Amino acid sequence: MSKFAARTVSEFLAARPQYARDVSKLHGYIDLAVDWEASHGLVLRAPKGEGSGEAEDWHRASLVPAPVALAPSPIPRVEFEKVVHLQPVLNRLFDRISRDDEFLDRTLESLGTSDEFTWRVYQMFLRQRALGVEKPGVVGIHRSDYLIDAPGGDEKGLRAKQVEFNTIAASFASLSSIVGDLHRYLLERTGYEGVLEKGVIDRGQIPGNESLTSIGDGIAAGFGLYGNKE
Repeated sequence: MSKFAARTVSEFLAARPQYARDVSKLHGYIDLAVDWEASHGLVLRAPKGEGSGEAEDWHRASLVPAPVALAPSPIPRVEFEKVVHLQPVLNRLFDRISRDDEFLDRTLESLGTSDEFTWRVYQMFLRQRALGVEKPGVVGIHRSDYLIDAPGGDEKGLRAKQVEFNTIAASFASLSSIVGDLHRYLLERTGYEGVLEKGVIDRGQIPGNESLTSIGDGIAAGFGLYGNKE
């Protein structure tokens, strides 16, 4: 999701966009968004359904628009820049955690089967560690998720709070990297007229998203560490 960015919290509160809650005003925007998503690859495979024969074959080949917000989500620029600058620090922290076998064993063994997915990943890690294969390098693909918090309902104290640090999901980089382009298109095409009830949205306030190219570059760099030159 692309982020609206005001310079300070005070400026953010004064100019942040506020959208209509009347769903009927969104119908035209939904049609524009669906058409844009279909023509720009912002799509997913259709969920599995029930059926057989030709209907099942047709459904297997179907695509649906990816679920996205129709407009940028507002966030103070100071908080946005803070989490961007914090990311390299978090990357180093989690890299060191991944190399601390004693900590991982003590922490993850207590899971048992309460979290089946994490337990299976941990078992894979143990089998790989037992092989004792020396690795020339490790590539970490990380994603931090944040929500904007207003302690005690005080909007002047808005802060970005981390709710998840993900080290395994990279599949949506090809989609998240173009959601901002969708928002820019809708902004230029409609100005969000009828939906934007208060505040402003400027094209320059929607930052770029380089998740797809940065992940690709990281994988290529890791590939090179194993002696592959092409």
